[in-house]
Amino acid sequence: MLKEKEKAINAVLTVADVIFALLTFNLVLFLEFNSFSFIHYKDSIILHLLIVIIWFLLGSGLGSNFIFRSRPYSVVLFNCIGLVAAGTSLLAIAIYSFNLFYLGVKLIFLFSLINLVLSFTFKFIIYKYLKSIRKKGMNQVNLLVIGDNTATSFINKVLEETEWGYRIVAFVGQVGILDDPEKKIARLSDDVNVEQLLRDKTVDEVILIKEYPDQGEVENLVQICSDVGVVFRMYSPFFNMMANKTHLQYFGTLPLLSISNTPSNYIELKVKGLFDVLFSAFVLIILSPVYLLIAVAIKFDSKGPVIFRQKRVGLRGRRFYVYKFRTMVTDAEKLKCELEDKNEMDGPVFKIANDPRITRVGSFLRKTSMDELPQFYNVLKGEMSVVGPRPPLPSEVRQYKRWQLRRLSMKPGITCIWQVSGRNSIKFDEWMKMDMQYIDNWSLKLDFTIFLKTIRTILRSDGK
Repeated sequence: MLKEKEKAINAVLTVADVIFALLTFNLVLFLEFNSFSFIHYKDSIILHLLIVIIWFLLGSGLGSNFIFRSRPYSVVLFNCIGLVAAGTSLLAIAIYSFNLFYLGVKLIFLFSLINLVLSFTFKFIIYKYLKSIRKKGMNQVNLLVIGDNTATSFINKVLEETEWGYRIVAFVGQVGILDDPEKKIARLSDDVNVEQLLRDKTVDEVILIKEYPDQGEVENLVQICSDVGVVFRMYSPFFNMMANKTHLQYFGTLPLLSISNTPSNYIELKVKGLFDVLFSAFVLIILSPVYLLIAVAIKFDSKGPVIFRQKRVGLRGRRFYVYKFRTMVTDAEKLKCELEDKNEMDGPVFKIANDPRITRVGSFLRKTSMDELPQFYNVLKGEMSVVGPRPPLPSEVRQYKRWQLRRLSMKPGITCIWQVSGRNSIKFDEWMKMDMQYIDNWSLKLDFTIFLKTIRTILRSDGK
């Protein structure tokens, strides 16, 4: 039933895309030529048919209209941009193929802009409405979660994001977070009869989240869920890597299964690199007055240099100096030894919420994340990226466990999943797992989502 409902909504949104494209095309024709396009004109018939075909095929074929409960608005916007960009490009090719040069570049530009605004606004309203009714307890999906400590972050997220409309009816396993009585989740032992549980409770989906799932257990759960008619989902770090990073490579005639732990899409990585250079150059030029004002404020507030330079570890162990606006007193490193016992972070990272070494201007810069602005120079030099795991200190890397070293397999960034997910409130191991998740699932879409969430974080001024 849920799958059929998703298909119905996808069909409605696809039809809406077609309608908005047709309305937009006629609107820009009216704005440009002071008259509407009528169907009896030959050019108009061809273009209207092309719009219907292109937008319908793109809307249904790309899968951009499927309603995923956990999909953020930034992904919706990204999909709308992709749809409009692809559709407008194909339409422009058709226009010039039919020698309809009188329509002009301005009309095509206006069409894409207005179409994007209308399409995203409509989908935003739909998503907003669906999220609001889920918050009220309607259209919920009942989950049975089976797992170990790996499931902690998932459970936390489901309980936090009520707009997703997921309700955990029971958890099978041992997770410390469920000791909190406010969580109100029934916890059952590992030896519980899952088949009987599915008979006794209303369960829509069974989710298995274990770091090292047992093959026999997986096969048994798949069979039970298949027989009962319940959706089965599974998470495993290794399974995630196998699903995204495997390919066959031939050495002569011998096929070898190759597993890569880093992104390998050459074109997308080049697009990411191009964006880094263009955007960092844009920021450094446009925000130069802001840089100057911050520099003056730092000089008036406390003694010392404006820029703080610190050695960090970059891609695959490369050392470089990262630049930040100074937010602490000049002897901050010496005072750090006296504050070690007040460290609020676990692992090799040192963080204090109310650090006495932070200056008045520095406190504001940290809350707004404006202390990171000089790092766009690092991006322009090619040492960093706009989005990527934060660059660690050499002293921190020396204390890394083997699996944590993999976060150095991608160029470090100014912002990352950790930056937009709570920062200092996140435990060190969970932070490292977030970076692994970013590397394993990297895409331009993910970078775009993190980029927009970073803007939200800056506007909220919730940095520390």
